[in-house]
Amino acid sequence: MSTQTIGLKDAGQVSDLILDYTNSKETLKPFYENSNSLEDFKTKINSIDFSKEKRTLLVQQLKLQYEKNNIPFPSNLNLLLEANTYVVTTGHQLGLFGGPQYFIHKIVSIIKLAQQLNNKFPEKNIIPLFWLASEDHDFEEINHTKVYRTELKAYTALKGAVGRMPNSLFDNVYEELFEVLGNQAETLKTIFEPRNSEDTLTSNTTKWVNRLFKEQGLLILDGDDRLLKKSFIPTLKQELESEQSFELINTTSERLEQLGYKAQVTPREINLFYLRDNLRERIVLENDNYKILNTSISFTKEEILKELNEYPERFSPNAVFRPVYQEAILPNLAYVGGPGELAYWLQLKSNFNRLNIPYPILVLRDLFLTIDQKSLKTIDELNLKLEDFFLDEANLIKTYLANNEATQVDFEAEKKQLEIVKEATLNKAIPIDASLKGMIEAEFTKMQKGLDNINKKTQRSIKQREEISINKLKKIQEKIIPNGKLAERSENFIPNYLKAPTNYINNLIEKSDVFNSKIKVIEQ
Repeated sequence: MSTQTIGLKDAGQVSDLILDYTNSKETLKPFYENSNSLEDFKTKINSIDFSKEKRTLLVQQLKLQYEKNNIPFPSNLNLLLEANTYVVTTGHQLGLFGGPQYFIHKIVSIIKLAQQLNNKFPEKNIIPLFWLASEDHDFEEINHTKVYRTELKAYTALKGAVGRMPNSLFDNVYEELFEVLGNQAETLKTIFEPRNSEDTLTSNTTKWVNRLFKEQGLLILDGDDRLLKKSFIPTLKQELESEQSFELINTTSERLEQLGYKAQVTPREINLFYLRDNLRERIVLENDNYKILNTSISFTKEEILKELNEYPERFSPNAVFRPVYQEAILPNLAYVGGPGELAYWLQLKSNFNRLNIPYPILVLRDLFLTIDQKSLKTIDELNLKLEDFFLDEANLIKTYLANNEATQVDFEAEKKQLEIVKEATLNKAIPIDASLKGMIEAEFTKMQKGLDNINKKTQRSIKQREEISINKLKKIQEKIIPNGKLAERSENFIPNYLKAPTNYINNLIEKSDVFNSKIKVIEQ
């Protein structure tokens, strides 16, 4: 296995905002505090003041979660009690078998980043931590995945936070997956089994992610936790009583839009959901009453503050407020996210400042492209580069035809010769009869159009002759960027894992480097 890289700009897979952020464009610097560099990590480490009480609570709740899931405590968990210990964090929805494979790539990114930081700052302890986005409520976003061109999908009428749903909803999908895999199913069962009939999607995800990454010291945290939310009550109370988050984030969004960027998320007046079993709905303020959308539930101000104090677990941050909750309860140095995530984090700094909550270093996760040796050989035979496959299909074909001598047929020389003949004809005819000029030019224009038609038909014939090669490059492009996006965004990790189950994770970690914001190409 070897690795090459492709520049983000060449690949066209991220927005201008993320391109400019990774290139430290000056106009974006007001929207974050520290850049993704070892020097700025040193500054960040020295600025963190995370109390002993917060560390004790965090370790206590992590242990309770591991105990509940019958998972032995990771050996590095107690290090979080020490003042010189920090985390680097990523998070994701609880997709079916992880959903698209970048779920795995995000975790790999924080593991490698933690290793790099521990090497650079040996007097510190840096731990990778995965935040389970268990409170998301859009089941349709997480109920499917693609394995070997087969879409696996589960169905339910349940509502509310997906993490609280029974994992048994996916029993039929497990059986379908194992059937698709045939003899390879036994290898995969070492990750996904045994399954407990009492498991929720959160507990099941915790278990299989731990099985996959336990050797790398990954901590896994579910933010849907009563006592962790209880510690966050003062900030939740502010969000209920004030619209400052809404105003500040909107102001930042306007500033980004003035610079030519697009806002990724839109804040609400209240950026919280009300959360119960089978229910997660927005909280809105109407006529001095706090109403839960799409229900008959309503609170006065006094009632909802009483509800908050007695049942903090019933209040769930939305996409723009979850980062605040996360950073409030973690001694976090960096958030590692995808292009879309970093785009909305860049909208949030002013709100962090208002709430006096530390704002992390934003790190673009590793973007991986895995490609087989056969495809690479074909690319070389077609006289193309891997970067060419990020062009649209028409330009890819055009590049292929232009790069191969057998297809380089044009009539430019003939057009030039025709111009010479035309000038010579005009020079002879006009002195005899000037009125012949228009007729002569018209005749030569017809001949030029004739050459254009001959060229079009010739190119069509070339494409027909090259149909086999063009079909090959189309198939390779579909592997690399199905529907124009990297395959990691649509296909599950399972096929790549099964090619090298004992080395899969370590190979990714070896090639990972979030300080190098390029697409890493992994050859299999």
